[in-house]
Amino acid sequence: MPDEVKLTVTLAAPLALRLSAAAAERGWSVESLAAECVAQALEVAIRHRVLIERMEQVDAALLDMAQAVGELGAPSGGIDLTKVCRFRADGGDGTGDPAA
Repeated sequence: MPDEVKLTVTLAAPLALRLSAAAAERGWSVESLAAECVAQALEVAIRHRVLIERMEQVDAALLDMAQAVGELGAPSGGIDLTKVCRFRADGGDGTGDPAA
């Protein structure tokens, strides 16, 4: 991929005037300011997309955990749920209250 990609930007006249004024205030060319604005907007868009993807992954993991907890809590004949949690009322070894 080349180091640079050429884009053509068409702006409404009022926006182009504001861009020219802002560039002149900073001593920049209109083109360099426009390129910087586009680069910053793309960076924000990329970060936003990554954030949304990560939130979807977290949501999926939370759903998986909730389903697993639901399955563990569902009535069943063959699983002793007191052995699933390592903090039991009897201290885990039948000796009594762990806080005692």
